[in-house]
Amino acid sequence: MRNEHRFSRRKFVVGGAAVAGGVLAAKAGFSPGLVAAQATPEAPKGGIIRMAFNTPATLNPLFSTAGVDQGVERQIYGALVMMTWQTGPSLDLAESVDASPDALQFTFTLKDGLHFNDGVPLTSADVLFTFHTALNPAVGSFWRSRFLNLVDAETFDGETVTDIAGIQAPDEKTIVHTMIKPYAVWLITLGDFAGFCIVPKHVFGEIAPADLQDSAVSLSPGPGAGAFTFGEYVADQYISLFRNDGYDPPKANIDQLLLNILPQSVTAMSQLQSGEIDILSVTIPDMELVTANPALTLTAEPSVMSMFIVPNASRPVFADKRVRQALLYGLDRQSIAEEVFRGYAEILNAPFFGWEWAEGDFDHLNPYAYDPDKARELIAEADWASGNFAPQMHYIPGDPFNESLHNIIQQQYADIGINIELVQVDVVEYTNRIISGAPADGSATGDFDILLGSGGVMGSDPNVAARYFDTGSKVPFGANYSHFSNARVDELFLAGRATTDVEERKTVYKEIAQIVNEEAVWVYLFRLYAIYGINNRVKNFVPPGHPGRLISSAHEWHVEE
Repeated sequence: MRNEHRFSRRKFVVGGAAVAGGVLAAKAGFSPGLVAAQATPEAPKGGIIRMAFNTPATLNPLFSTAGVDQGVERQIYGALVMMTWQTGPSLDLAESVDASPDALQFTFTLKDGLHFNDGVPLTSADVLFTFHTALNPAVGSFWRSRFLNLVDAETFDGETVTDIAGIQAPDEKTIVHTMIKPYAVWLITLGDFAGFCIVPKHVFGEIAPADLQDSAVSLSPGPGAGAFTFGEYVADQYISLFRNDGYDPPKANIDQLLLNILPQSVTAMSQLQSGEIDILSVTIPDMELVTANPALTLTAEPSVMSMFIVPNASRPVFADKRVRQALLYGLDRQSIAEEVFRGYAEILNAPFFGWEWAEGDFDHLNPYAYDPDKARELIAEADWASGNFAPQMHYIPGDPFNESLHNIIQQQYADIGINIELVQVDVVEYTNRIISGAPADGSATGDFDILLGSGGVMGSDPNVAARYFDTGSKVPFGANYSHFSNARVDELFLAGRATTDVEERKTVYKEIAQIVNEEAVWVYLFRLYAIYGINNRVKNFVPPGHPGRLISSAHEWHVEE
């Protein structure tokens, strides 16, 4: 039976003042949004847990766009705040965060005795270096757009401007972030997806900024200060991580986390059934195979992620709103949700969902009910046929469910006169086309026409959507793959993250939803379920609301044979 409950951030978020154990320090009137660390009972030590994993595009936290890769990186490097299975951030390398009542300043205090696993101390200098590097335009980090609300961040270039007033370190344990405008959800930004990793200055600082993306550390990470140390990455075989006994308690329980590279979902499911791997994100057609195996447990939870189709609006034909609206009218989302996803999907009409206080606030939007005749009318008005354009949709093969979904989309769009060409590519090319296809200087756009995507953690907080729709978040500095730009939307996102007042936030995000719904920036598809198959030998596994956060809680797991 499906678990129909909604995630409630209120259930987990700690409000008020300090929480025992140094989990949270906050001045009266404003909670920075941390969740209390969960007490971990004494567990057996040792053993190996094996998981299915895809070929990583990179293991460099400055450039990762995939949540699963970021989870590995955060376990290696550590972060000021981290995401685990919970819906809000908790502390990792920081022992406390003090937030000013106006949400303009955040003061982080590092834990005592932090070291990278090569023995070099981790200090505030490493934190400053990491933020400086992410903000350096020459680096082209995916994180840059998220940090531009820090005072002076926009002008920093690492050469003529080498200091940022909004990031200061008064001593070796203290880091102060000062905002241009109030930023009530700053810690959620730092935690998305798994946590903004702190990298070692004594290693990354020896690499020229422009060379960081292609440097050796991108596939051979470390040294780090996280719960695990990097072992090795053997292409097309595995990534190995080992418990870091120098990590601040609670240390990981298991000796080793082995990530088997299994791009073929059929092979991964076979290995889950045979006990060769312990944890797998399961596709809907395979759910019955898990429930039929007494050695396995199936979990299915409404997730914080969504599925969507992104037309590249920098392509002239997709710059026409009528064509994008036709893409919505021309897809039978209701039938796909019921027949393909078997009800484990909830139709969306905007990128906002999942928070208890937003219940019903987006019912006013155009539902774009399936209407192929309306779609054809819009295409005719936009004079699509005169362009003689057959858009390509690139995808990564190996998952029959994903491939069948692409085929359904292709067939339904052909019925309204849009002939999609499906093109198979590997993980690296897919990432390069979407992200790296846009050079760091912003002189070109991503090299794709239209894509089917899934993920994001927009069910955590509505501000997360900013990095997909804000003008300053166009790739490669963010996740605005569609290259959408709207000054009013930009203004509203600033207002939405500047306040903690629920009614004010409702007003803001309702207006954003109205705009991006009318503009049909994406073909909004579904809120997805997070579905996992777990070997019963794995204990203390709590299913996260996003597969990208799966590995983020690996330090809490243990095994019982």
